[in-house]
Amino acid sequence: MNAPSTTPRPPLRLDWGRWLRLALPYLLPPLIAAAIAAAVWEAWVEINDVSMFVLPPPSAVADALISDLGFFATEGLRTFGVAIGGLAIGAGAAVALAVLMAHSTTLERALLPIAIAVKVTPIVALAPLFVIWFGFGWEPKVAIAALITYFPVLINGIAGFRDVDPGALDFLRSLNASPREIFLRLRGPSALPYLFAALKIAATLSLIGAVVAEFFAAGQGGLGAVIDEENRLVRLDRLFAAIVTLAVIGVLMNVALALAERRFLSWHRSTWTPPG
Repeated sequence: MNAPSTTPRPPLRLDWGRWLRLALPYLLPPLIAAAIAAAVWEAWVEINDVSMFVLPPPSAVADALISDLGFFATEGLRTFGVAIGGLAIGAGAAVALAVLMAHSTTLERALLPIAIAVKVTPIVALAPLFVIWFGFGWEPKVAIAALITYFPVLINGIAGFRDVDPGALDFLRSLNASPREIFLRLRGPSALPYLFAALKIAATLSLIGAVVAEFFAAGQGGLGAVIDEENRLVRLDRLFAAIVTLAVIGVLMNVALALAERRFLSWHRSTWTPPG
């Protein structure tokens, strides 16, 4: 009997070059569009001699961002952490509810009106209550971000879990497949395009929820607190720098979701690149 090999396995390395090549088609168009918009904005401000206290030029915003890049990166990471936490909790709860509602019309009729009622309640009315209930830590901010993200995932999840090929469903049932097997082999894969579409919406909503929560959780940092403070101090160049940081985070989140969608839905037509 041969002795087991003691040769160490090479460490797993992430191919950053490959991921950059995949991400470039998603990043290059918005970068070009942003550069054109910034050039028009700069020219308009200069031609009309607009005051810095009304609308700062992109050059001033870039100077503010670059001169304090570490600060904006740190606050951006705080907001990103809250958004990711809220997105994970909100989307996870929504998917679980969507599975239940997709299998029971009665349950859908009972719970969906409650979900709609929570959704239409203004988040600015709930945010102070969450701060009172959960304190000034990360808990109320994550809860607010989760609350604002669950609805699109819930609605798309219900539609996705129900939108199955009737022929494939009949075939699996003819093989006496269990509900669990039907879910794993048919309903789950059928719902993935719907869920990824919902997550792209929910990702941006999670950032909005995080920023709104940071407005009320005073002294806890994050881009929301920065935007609120700079607005009160009328330092519009730094305010816009915080907004640019927030926009960059949102774009990167959607690029990451697009790459994940391309990875897990390579078989679906939504990820195919049209000719030309």
